[in-house]
Amino acid sequence: MKRVRIIVLAAALAVLPLSLVSAKGAGGITWGQELFSPALSNFDLQTTYSGGYGYGVTRDGQRVGGFILGLHSSTPGTGYDAGFVGLISGQDVHMGPVMGALNLWTGIGGISAVPALGIPGSFALLGQLDLELGFGFTPGMLLTAYGGMQAVVSVVEGQPLFHNVMYTPVLGLRLAWGSF
Repeated sequence: MKRVRIIVLAAALAVLPLSLVSAKGAGGITWGQELFSPALSNFDLQTTYSGGYGYGVTRDGQRVGGFILGLHSSTPGTGYDAGFVGLISGQDVHMGPVMGALNLWTGIGGISAVPALGIPGSFALLGQLDLELGFGFTPGMLLTAYGGMQAVVSVVEGQPLFHNVMYTPVLGLRLAWGSF
């Protein structure tokens, strides 16, 4: 009898990690635009960005994934180009074909010179907090719109870490394929 209890306990402990795994997740493309607002932005660099991403979703709706983004400013002589890779974390909620999510995108990368700020090309950090609302048109495809705040920090040697921060509101679209 003792051997049966040990086997049952060992099987339960072996299966426990699988209970945290869910077959939900998605990957797709993202596009966004920085919006200048005098109350919420410190520079008007007219930057757009696009990239790809993927994430898994736990049974409780927690998101964990990764992304790659390219940023490009259309402001001649004052804008910048940048590239980032990073992590996605968040929480999503589904009600039928409608999905809502709160996401935090954090990344590292590089940024070209920013003449408007007097910043040379350098290592950079990205942070973006956004609220996403989407609708599943088919069982495997989801179109979402999002809005939030984005900050890009250019890390320049000899200057304090948050000396060269550019922050602004963002709006964008994401198209994802996966299991929702």
